[in-house]
Amino acid sequence: MDKKELTKLSREFRMAGSRLLTTKYGTEEADLTRFLNFIESNDTILKFIENNNSINFDFEKINAEKEWNEKLQLPLEKSEEISFIYQLLKHINKSKNFLNISFGYGTGNKYQAHIDAFNNQVTIHLLNYIREYLEDLTLEFPLSSVDSLEESTPQIFISYCWKDNEFCNLIESDFADLGYKVTRDQRDIKFKESIKEFMRTIGKHDFVISIISDHYLKSVNSMFEISEVMRSHEYKEKMLLIILKDEDINFIQGSIKEENPSNFAANIYSFPHRVNYIKYWEAKEHEYLQEIAGIRDEVNKIVPLQELKRIRNILSDISDFLSDISDWNNTDLATLKKTDYQAFIEEINNSIKI
Repeated sequence: MDKKELTKLSREFRMAGSRLLTTKYGTEEADLTRFLNFIESNDTILKFIENNNSINFDFEKINAEKEWNEKLQLPLEKSEEISFIYQLLKHINKSKNFLNISFGYGTGNKYQAHIDAFNNQVTIHLLNYIREYLEDLTLEFPLSSVDSLEESTPQIFISYCWKDNEFCNLIESDFADLGYKVTRDQRDIKFKESIKEFMRTIGKHDFVISIISDHYLKSVNSMFEISEVMRSHEYKEKMLLIILKDEDINFIQGSIKEENPSNFAANIYSFPHRVNYIKYWEAKEHEYLQEIAGIRDEVNKIVPLQELKRIRNILSDISDFLSDISDWNNTDLATLKKTDYQAFIEEINNSIKI
C-alpha cells in the first residue's frame, strides 16, 4: 500500500467510525455490522487488530456475571484493551444485544442516551487506536512521496466573508484533522499579489466549501468569488455549502461571539428573503452609479467603473445562485461536525481515482 492508498483508507475509516459513533437507536446493529465489515475487509487494519488480539475474553460469562446496568471494566494495557473492545463489538454483533450491553452507560430512560454513552466510553477507544496506527504508518513514508500525493489530492478552496473568519478557522482546522489541506484567500495570497487575480483561480479548484451567512450574501468579495465559480459548467458539482444558523455562533470563540447575531443567519429558503438580497445588490449598483457620476475626470472613473462591473456581475448571478442553493439538499454546521463532515468527505472521496 502506497501513501496515496493509505491516506484514502484513513479517510474512509474516519467515515465508517463516525457513522458508528453517531448511530441512532434502531440503526445501531446495522451500523456496527458495517463498521466491522469495513475493518475486517481491509488487510492493513485487520493485521493491526490480529496483532493485538492475543487474549480471548468470554463475554457470555462476563455478561452473565455483571449487573444489568453495570459498566464493563476495560483493561489497562493497550493491547488488551484493543482486544477486549474488538471482541466485545464482535459479541454484540453476533448476539444482537447492542442495547442491553450499552444500558447503564448513560442516564435516564432514553435508549439513545445509553447508546451514545457506550460509544463515547468504549467504542471510541478502539477507533482512536486504529486512527493512531494509520497515522503512524503514514509517517513512515519518505518525504519524497508527498509531492505525488498532493498532486492526486483534490484541491479544496474555502469561500467565506472575512467577518466570518473564525468559522473559516474552525472548518480549516477540522479538515486538517481529517487529512485535507484547504486554500483560503487571506492566508494564501502572497505579499502584493492581487486578490482579484487570486479569486479568478477558484474555478480551477476541485471543490469550493462556501460558508454562507448573511455577511457572505452581502459581501462584494464573497459574491465575486461565487461569480467566478459559476463560470465553470460543473460549478454545482464543485460547491459544498454550509448554511450558517444563528445558533452556530456557539461553535466559535472570540469577538464575533460578543456581537449581536440577529442578522447572522443566511435567509435563503423563503422567496421574500431571496428578493431582499436581490434588492440589496440593486441598491448597491445604484449607490456606485451615483458615486461615479460625481467624478469629473474621465480617467479617474476607470477603476471605479471596474468595481461597478463587479457589482453588475454579482447582480446578474445573484438570483440564479439563490434559487439554486435554496433547492439543494444543504447541510448545517452542527450536523457536519457531529459526523466528521461525512457528507462532504463522501463527495470528495468520490473524486479520488486510485
